[in-house]
Amino acid sequence: MEHTVIPRLSIFRADRPTIRTPGIYHPIFCLVVSGRKQMFFGEETSEYGSGDCFLVTVKLPVIGTILEASHESPYLALCIDLHHTTLAEIAIKASPMSDITKGSDCGLQAGTATTEVVDAAFRLTQLIDNSEHIDVLAPLYEQELLYRLYVGSWGRSLYAASQANSRLSQVGTAIAWLHEHYATDYAANELAKVTRMSVSTMNRHFREITAMSPLEYQKRIRLQEARRLLTSQITDVSGAGYAVGYSSPSQFNREYRRLFGAPPGRDTSQMRSEMEFLA
Repeated sequence: MEHTVIPRLSIFRADRPTIRTPGIYHPIFCLVVSGRKQMFFGEETSEYGSGDCFLVTVKLPVIGTILEASHESPYLALCIDLHHTTLAEIAIKASPMSDITKGSDCGLQAGTATTEVVDAAFRLTQLIDNSEHIDVLAPLYEQELLYRLYVGSWGRSLYAASQANSRLSQVGTAIAWLHEHYATDYAANELAKVTRMSVSTMNRHFREITAMSPLEYQKRIRLQEARRLLTSQITDVSGAGYAVGYSSPSQFNREYRRLFGAPPGRDTSQMRSEMEFLA
């Protein structure tokens, strides 16, 4: 992901297909310009190609694979970080034109970009080569793009992302707590307490938004952190398992293989080879 001179706008580029790569998505909007990508989110699998877009409204662990990319025709995606203040301003202005009672609460949603969204994204990107206009025009184009999304099919999600007391915000609090305490034993009662919800209500809303239970989410964070430690050669397999909270090496190996498709040693060896090739 390469940051641009335009605030909150980044460009992701890949010149070749990749293996399954884990990552943590922050609230973001992405428009695929070329190439094709596959993403694994919870138990769901989705593919995105040119003209497709996706919206992430909470921090989510995902696994991605670039399916189609080459030097001549790379995978390219324009990504805009969601800014809470900007979303709140759009919500005030656009709510009368959007039905926020319809739509999904899911924290990752995909669709085909409308002509209006593509045009706004294109004009925003053109400012990279016209930096003297960024201060004035970039906020306007960003607001237009978010407005087009808001009055389209994603008004409910963007409205929830702009409100401090929404269910999305409460689940976001739970997610932040899990990231801070991922290496400790999962405690449903404590997590419910910090979100000010009952355990059953928290579990229901958490699954609706993340497509995972809080415990499954914590496992994803643990395993992705373990993979990072192993790929960086900071520790060995058993050390990585203990570092992220596993007391049983066999359980760590089993769950790692289930998520990444190979045992830790073989998987991270392949990951390092991939990184060396790209370098």
